This record gives sequence, C-alpha cells and structure tokens, in this order.
Amino acid sequence: MKTIIKSMILIFGMLLCFESVQAQTGSGFGIKGGTNYNSNGQYFKDAEAVWGNPWNNLGYNVGVFGKLNLGPLYLRPELGYTNLKSEINNVQLTTERLDAPVLVGINLLGSLVSVFGGPSFHYYLQDGLRDFDYEKYNAGYQFGVGLNFNGIGLDLRYERVLQGQTVMIEDVFTGNNDFRFQQLLLGLSFKF
Repeated sequence: MKTIIKSMILIFGMLLCFESVQAQTGSGFGIKGGTNYNSNGQYFKDAEAVWGNPWNNLGYNVGVFGKLNLGPLYLRPELGYTNLKSEINNVQLTTERLDAPVLVGINLLGSLVSVFGGPSFHYYLQDGLRDFDYEKYNAGYQFGVGLNFNGIGLDLRYERVLQGQTVMIEDVFTGNNDFRFQQLLLGLSFKF
C-alpha cells in the first residue's frame, strides 16, 4: 500500500509540472491508463499457453503525460505505475514498477493517427520474480501507433526492457534463466 501511495504522490507532482508546461506552450497534459500483456520475452515460445488462457499475464497501468506539439512532431513524456503479471509453470507472480517513457511521435492525417517511439525508464517497486536484492533501475524502449479524437486517445504499444533479469525461484525454475520483460500495452488517454 505504501508503494501505491508513493506512486500517486509522484504522479500528482508530475501532473502539476505538466500543467505549468501546458500554460506556457499551449500543449496539453492528461491522464492515461490501460491493460498490458506481459510475455517475459517468450511470445512465440508460449503461444500455446497464451491461447489456452490469455488472462494469466494481463496487468494494468495508470499515469499522467504531457504533450508538447512541435508542428507535425510531438514530445510526450509520461510517468506511470505498471502492474505486470507473469505466470510461469502455473505460478502467478507480480511485478510493480514506475515507468517514465519519453516518446517522440509524428502526426499523420492531421492529428488523427500518430506513430511514436522512444526510451522508457523503469524503477522496480516490487518484483515477485526476483529476491529483494536486485537492481531497481532498468531501461527499455517503446513504439506504437495511436488514434486521437479531440482530447481522447487510444494507442497500442510494444515495450521491451534492454537488460535481462536473472531469475532464481526454487519452486518454478530448476536453475538460472535470463529473460527480458516484453509486453503489449493497450491504453486510453484523456488530454486536458
């Protein structure tokens, strides 16, 4: 519960920062949320398990964003809380983290459609896949496509972390395994 409260305080602080950016540049800020499907880097290997029960690795994310329009290009920094689910050998594990993607996009068809990409920085609050003694920071990348209708946006993203984790769980694995979080995110956003 403490990590969620800390996350909300950070998100509120970022929201205030984005409000001042909006007032100075005419660009907007908003809130976002959605679902994410985590595969731990094994989309194709685990395709049969995914087809059998797709809800096992379904998580969620919430956060805030700012958007700075630069003509057809835009800059969109975000801050959010992500809850990742992982099912490995019928054991359900949860990872919680703060994410800060910095996306650069281009508007197509006016601003109706956009494509975007950029780095994503992660701070792990809790990781059920690893012991308490692990590196809390990581980075990755995101890219995707979005639809925008006035202040409402819908986007589909792919994300992968750059640095793999060494996971040691006695009840799940028989040794060391190295993998990277890899997820698809479907999000809805409201720009003010």
